[in-house]
Amino acid sequence: MNKEEILEKSRKENKNRDYVEIDRMKKSTFFALMCSIGFTCLWTLLSIIATWRVNFAVIATEFFMIFSMHLYKAVKGKKGVDIFCAASSGFTFLIIFTIAICELFNIKP
Repeated sequence: MNKEEILEKSRKENKNRDYVEIDRMKKSTFFALMCSIGFTCLWTLLSIIATWRVNFAVIATEFFMIFSMHLYKAVKGKKGVDIFCAASSGFTFLIIFTIAICELFNIKP
């Protein structure tokens, strides 16, 4: 293969996106996830200070974002680690979501 054939094959595999753009998207996704986790922690702390209660819906939303990210990676890559991460974050989301629903409708177990 010559240089042009290799470049053409690389463009087809990456759908005309360059590596700098792919790397920038990965870093921006990670940054957005870390910012949302930081905001969730801050909001939970303020909620505890103001009302002495935790807003489980905000925490459930955060875990749903993490779950959806891992689920996408598990479906696309079919790696055991990604499947485990998707299952564990999904399970955590379901627990916190159930608590949020019980809190919303004032259901006491």
